[in-house]
Amino acid sequence: MTRTESRTQSRQVKEHQVGRAERVCRPAFLDRYVRPHLGAGAPDTGGTWTTKVIQLDGTGAATVQVELDGGAPVFAKLFPFDDGPAVHAKLQALRAAGLGAGSRYQAVEPLAWYGDEKVLLCRGAPGRPLSELLGGDDEQLAAATARAGAWLASLHGSDLRIGPPQSLLVTGELTSLAKRLAKVAADHPGYVDAALGMLERLDGLTRDTTDGVLAQSHGQYRPIHVFLTEDVVTVIDLDRSAPADPARDVAEFLHRLRLGVHSATGEIGRADRSCTAFLDAYRQAAGGDRALGNLRFHWARYVLHSLNRKIKTGEADWRDGGNAEFGLYRNEFDRIVAGRAGA
Repeated sequence: MTRTESRTQSRQVKEHQVGRAERVCRPAFLDRYVRPHLGAGAPDTGGTWTTKVIQLDGTGAATVQVELDGGAPVFAKLFPFDDGPAVHAKLQALRAAGLGAGSRYQAVEPLAWYGDEKVLLCRGAPGRPLSELLGGDDEQLAAATARAGAWLASLHGSDLRIGPPQSLLVTGELTSLAKRLAKVAADHPGYVDAALGMLERLDGLTRDTTDGVLAQSHGQYRPIHVFLTEDVVTVIDLDRSAPADPARDVAEFLHRLRLGVHSATGEIGRADRSCTAFLDAYRQAAGGDRALGNLRFHWARYVLHSLNRKIKTGEADWRDGGNAEFGLYRNEFDRIVAGRAGA
């Protein structure tokens, strides 16, 4: 598929998903498909439905948040392709493997799969998303990230294996890095020398990686996907969960955590304590560093990939020693490669 064909397909998928989302938000659909899953306290008829489309970008499932009379939310995921049944089965398997009711570490609860509509219903995760804590009290954030680390270690320590196994070549996402960098270099040829210098250092990290390290991974482990109550940690968006390198999950969480704290406070150093708390809790629950051998590679790759996006948008500028945004990412990259990030 050419780049033009890919863009056309994405646009067509998004247009179709817009129409489907509009239908899902109508009372007739909600009464038929959602109301039966609201629990004993919900009325059999009547009430006021509130809906909000929270994900619709043409790259995957659209998501609609649904509430009746301000009650607990239900989320409808609209799958454009045929992967919905596999995601439903995956969530059921994860909860049956120990991440279900009664556990302090849980996966989001699937309520129903409607094959005729290609819609998966999930119960809203209870509690507050960890992402809302990024600009708040450092001690509270560190405690929350420690619990997120323990949740991830629980997933990685499971005997469950569901989904196609992914090699390090897949989890390393080097083709994605190459595609973005190629586009950026075409538009900003002066950036090539700086990018090649960082690629050379990333290449050095690849020589210390180990293939074949597999655990049941999350696939997109980020603070926005972690919800906390006083007693329970619930994690959502497990669509991409598969046997893969567990260090990739750890790297993505740490990368997103640090950038999120910087965005919320202007001080990336304020994330140091929470990163340490996350890693300490993960290592304690996992019984050591066995799963983290490729952490520096994955983490540095995430930083470089994000920097390339910032160069593309013009927010980061490498010229004349680099602006503040370029320096932020370059310093993050340097500390990871040099082994100063706790990895």
